[in-house]
Amino acid sequence: TVYQRDSEHLQHFGIDFNVSMIVGGQIAGERCRLFQMYSAGNFIEAHNENSYFQIGEAKYGKPIIDRVINPQTPLDEAAKCALISMDSTLRSNISVGLPLDLLIYETGQLVVSRFVTIDEHNQYFQMIRNSWGGQLKAVFEGIADPVWDAAPEATANVLSSVGLASQPVRMPVPAGLAKQGAKGGHAGLQTLAQQEAGSQQN
Repeated sequence: TVYQRDSEHLQHFGIDFNVSMIVGGQIAGERCRLFQMYSAGNFIEAHNENSYFQIGEAKYGKPIIDRVINPQTPLDEAAKCALISMDSTLRSNISVGLPLDLLIYETGQLVVSRFVTIDEHNQYFQMIRNSWGGQLKAVFEGIADPVWDAAPEATANVLSSVGLASQPVRMPVPAGLAKQGAKGGHAGLQTLAQQEAGSQQN
């Protein structure tokens, strides 16, 4: 790797390169390119199968991007998706907070045409925070609850088919607890959750 090749030379100058970053841009006459640089010094480039990168606290905001973004997504829709992604992160991780910087680069412009710093007073971001949560809840409530122990051919949305119910994994009761339960005349702490002796597991 790049780290193995160059780290010894850099350490002579007290330099340890261990930063991760996303670098994107365009050289006149060439296409836009986007790279994710890893702490070891190697990198990957965005392509049609992987059209975006995230660094930092990424897990909370990733699902909406995975479902929405593709290479044909218009920039304004991509910006909207990015802000929804950040709103999800802000709601789920209190260590992440405003302000946010949003930069949009348009192919062939060779200049930054759109940039905004978003704080708690930003009108559009507040609209997203309010409407996205409400609409997400409405969609959730519109999805049918699961149906248990029913025949799929007789009703819809069956989660557990009649006659095919599975059982959770059961662990043997530790010998010490089993003896304590027997002496006390009542079931031990774990035995209440145990499967009856000799019963079948699916």
